[in-house]
Amino acid sequence: MIRVTIDEQPIEVEEGTTILEAAQRLGITIPTLCHHPALEPYGACRLCTVEITYNGRSQLVTSCNYPIRWEIEVQTASEKVLKGRKLLAELLLARCPNVPKVRELAASLGVTEVRFEPHDELCYLCGLCVRVC
Repeated sequence: MIRVTIDEQPIEVEEGTTILEAAQRLGITIPTLCHHPALEPYGACRLCTVEITYNGRSQLVTSCNYPIRWEIEVQTASEKVLKGRKLLAELLLARCPNVPKVRELAASLGVTEVRFEPHDELCYLCGLCVRVC
C-alpha cells in the first residue's frame, strides 16, 4: 500500500490506483468530461489536472490516468490547477457554447466569457464515443 495525501487528506492505495480514483474514495470531486469508469482512462479533456509534489518538485498531471507508484502530495485546487482549468473551460466554451455540460462546467469555474473565436460545435472531443466502440 502507498500512502498519498490529497488536499491534506491521507489515504492508502494500491500501487497503480489513479489519483482520480483515490480522490473519489475520499469524496473529493475533480471535474472531468472524458472520464468514464468502464473505459480506459484517456486524459483528453485535461480538466482533471492536479498538482503533485514528489521529492520537493511539483508538476501538473492528469489525475484520471496518472497511476500512483510512490508517496506523493496532491493538490486538486491549487492556483496553478485552477488557472489551467479556467483556460481549458474557456477553450471548451468557445468550441461548444451550446453544450449544456460545457456551459455548466465553465460556470462552476467562473468562466462566463471567452477570449477566443467562437465555434458552434456539439462535440468537445472527449473521445468517449470512439472508446466505447
